[in-house]
Amino acid sequence: MIKRIGFVARNPALSIDEFHTRWQGPHADLVTDSPAAADQLLRYEQHRRTARDYERAECPYDGVAVQWYRSWDGFLAMREDPRHAEVRADAADLFSEVLEVFTEPEMEVIAGPEDRGEPITKLICGVRHKAGMTLEDFHRYWWEVHGPLNRDTPAVRKYFIRYEQNHRLPQDYDRAECDLDGVTIEWFRSARDFFGMAVDPESRDVIRADEENFLDTDGLVWLLTGPERVVLDRR
Repeated sequence: MIKRIGFVARNPALSIDEFHTRWQGPHADLVTDSPAAADQLLRYEQHRRTARDYERAECPYDGVAVQWYRSWDGFLAMREDPRHAEVRADAADLFSEVLEVFTEPEMEVIAGPEDRGEPITKLICGVRHKAGMTLEDFHRYWWEVHGPLNRDTPAVRKYFIRYEQNHRLPQDYDRAECDLDGVTIEWFRSARDFFGMAVDPESRDVIRADEENFLDTDGLVWLLTGPERVVLDRR
């Protein structure tokens, strides 16, 4: 199983509300009804950017689509299948940009409770490795050092409900149009908790110092969303 994580930006001809209505309605229906996707697409989530986060002008994206597929080859076959043409055409009209990365199944740093309750705020962040660092060293450090630092530092851990890492598939590195190395998804009880962690010196200073060891910190792509909307789940 693999995952496709896509940061989506709307067609500028659409308002924010028009985009989300169409993305969550007609476009989602096209994807779920596509016969080409029936045997390959296992789960599809949509993450809508929060109204508060739209105040950040530096982020061009409106949401994140997360999809699980049976295999890399199966996804490629689906995308080229003529029966999937209507989905492709609608996506071309709906989105001005999709920054997509294909990853391995999520790796849980903090699994969190099975019933996480409401409300939920998510940080979804695309990451790039530090210049001069090998990909092997980056992925090892992210999982073996940075993840445990978040989990095992009480001043950081207290803010999280869940924290996962999604590491890019080795074969996806052949695509030059994407330079993300993975995506971290973090669950918080509220946006206040996320920003609390970001400004609390006991958590902020620990995490920021470690990020400098392995991340291109100027190249982070992130947005805040509410809970996922599950379009379909065949897993």
